[in-house]
Amino acid sequence: MYAFKKVYQFIASRGVSEQKELEDKLTSSLNILSVLTAFGSFSIFFFTFFLTDDYVYMAVTLGVTITYLLLPIFHHFHLIRFAKIYFAVVIPFWYVITMLTIGGVFSQSIAAAATIMITFLMFRKEDFLRNIFIVYNLLLYIIPTLYITMYQPVFGVRNYPVDEIVVFLLCMGWMSIVFLFYEQETQSQIGSLEQANKDLKQQSIELERFAYIASHDLKSPLRNINSFLNLIKRKIKQEDYQDLPEYIEYAETGALQMSELIKAVLEITTIDQDHGITSRSNVDLNACLKKVLLNLNNEIEEKQVIIEQDDLPNYFCNETHLLLILQNIIQNGIKYNNSSPPRIKIRSRIENKNLIIEIEDNGIGIEKEFHDQIFVFFKRLHTTNEYIGTGLGLGLVKKLVDRYNGKISVSSILGKQTIFRIQLPVHKLSAVEVNAYESEVYS
Repeated sequence: MYAFKKVYQFIASRGVSEQKELEDKLTSSLNILSVLTAFGSFSIFFFTFFLTDDYVYMAVTLGVTITYLLLPIFHHFHLIRFAKIYFAVVIPFWYVITMLTIGGVFSQSIAAAATIMITFLMFRKEDFLRNIFIVYNLLLYIIPTLYITMYQPVFGVRNYPVDEIVVFLLCMGWMSIVFLFYEQETQSQIGSLEQANKDLKQQSIELERFAYIASHDLKSPLRNINSFLNLIKRKIKQEDYQDLPEYIEYAETGALQMSELIKAVLEITTIDQDHGITSRSNVDLNACLKKVLLNLNNEIEEKQVIIEQDDLPNYFCNETHLLLILQNIIQNGIKYNNSSPPRIKIRSRIENKNLIIEIEDNGIGIEKEFHDQIFVFFKRLHTTNEYIGTGLGLGLVKKLVDRYNGKISVSSILGKQTIFRIQLPVHKLSAVEVNAYESEVYS
């Protein structure tokens, strides 16, 4: 039983790439049925060899055996495209030759139907080739059928009831591939639609929350701007200019807060539109971090921040995503930091096929009860009077890390330090990408 299973797995795996699930199942099914068809044809040849002297019939059955055995051989050498054309062009010749030499319409008609259905399945995405091959298959069945209707087969009619049954059963197997394939494709599409619907509902919930909280947060600075503008107008009317600079500064602060909120919401919208599968490449995280530090150059120089970093590896990702992740965390480490001087440490390592990035700061810290809340959109632990912000940065980071099936956590000592730990899986890449990635990391 074990030996049979090993043989079955060996045959089924010929030409399977493990990249396209449905296409691989089709290739695997064709391998199994080709071998079964060859075995059935050879069995008929074997019994004919010992029970009769019908050399013509033996030649036909042996030809069918070899014809079908070639298909998994082509798959073995990954000649998938060639195997498809071979099936559509060469396979039909066996029932043409059979009809012309020894007759037989019933079993050949079922075989022709099965071949046409499989050809349709193989070239379902190539309309022109599909139609050409189907017409070709129809002609190859119709022409010899008309011929033997008017004339006798070249070597006379052979009536072996057993071969009719074998051909019928095998053709039912070939036709079942089509039904099973489309059933699996339908299930796959249903699964995709269900996931898309689930994602859509989640995005709808998030958008409702964004709309409510963002509108609330936008109203506050807008009220302040209006209020101070009215005060400015009143003071100008009274020709009292003493408090104008202060009022203008308050109005500018409110405008800045609104600008930051709008920018953050736009960033979230952009991330939602990009499902994390576009524009991915092998990104040098050192170069990515360099861009982050350049973006934050003003804040770094203003507070005289000391940046310490390890030599970071490459990671297969969208560079903008990693830039946003690093920038938001580092920016928070600078903003919520009253140390002199502020210090940011960035380190990384590979652990159980995961890339671990840790970003440590010596800032004000985060109370343990808020460790989960900081990753919620619009959740702020401080007022805008204390620290200007939108409450979107770490929510955006969490969203991006989730997009890569990763994890982010935080540990902190209040008043001393905060460490953000990002875990990004390497094993989500293809085998080729993993090997390339690991060779770069460990070298």
